[in-house]
Amino acid sequence: MTDWKTLGLGAVAGLGVAGAVAAGYALLKRGRGRAYKTFKSYQTNDPLTLYVNSQNRENAVLGRLRATSTELAMGRMTTGQDVGNLLTLLTRSLGARKVVSMALSLPDDGKVIACDVSEEFTNVAKPYWEEGGVADKIDLRIKPATETLQELLDGGEAGTFDLVFIDADKVNYLKYYEMAMELLRPGGLVVVDNALWSGWVADPQVQDVHTNSIRAVNDRMGTDPRVDYVLLSVSDGIGIACKR
Repeated sequence: MTDWKTLGLGAVAGLGVAGAVAAGYALLKRGRGRAYKTFKSYQTNDPLTLYVNSQNRENAVLGRLRATSTELAMGRMTTGQDVGNLLTLLTRSLGARKVVSMALSLPDDGKVIACDVSEEFTNVAKPYWEEGGVADKIDLRIKPATETLQELLDGGEAGTFDLVFIDADKVNYLKYYEMAMELLRPGGLVVVDNALWSGWVADPQVQDVHTNSIRAVNDRMGTDPRVDYVLLSVSDGIGIACKR
């Protein structure tokens, strides 16, 4: 049987996901001259959003971890319940066992490579990994994600991953995508979070490096002949590419 794997780059408050990468968001707070907007489902009282969340079942341990994460100084980086459920559904529908980065939806022989640069945030998540019974599936790598991805490629793991979730520093999104495509098997998925970036990708007057980096990866995924692609207006935007 294939050794299915997942790879997770960056910020998700979830079982099997490291925690939060603070660097890109710290830059977001400085010097932009405009308010930070969010489309996270836990930060709104919109009746329709509340209804959607009420219909989406959530693992109890995952819910407690999400609640803990949102109380932290960088809590706005926490992934919403809707996105978490979507990632779980995608992982299970693939029959994935080798991924970055959803341990809760993996079978007993599944493996998560969780990439992060913050021991502070990942230490918040670790007790919940134990409580959720997924700690033994998680291979946490505390270093720049580009280094971990290159190590995986150099170690002969190209074409062996089922799913790669990208939610790390935005400047490197396009680099992460290209390396992820090398790691994925045919039929595997790349999932890119924050693809709408608070709506700034649609504003031609916004030309900072983070917004332009997200525009670049959206454009690349949308025109890449190697994949089938959809951009969804879920939460802060989700881009999904299936490797042909």
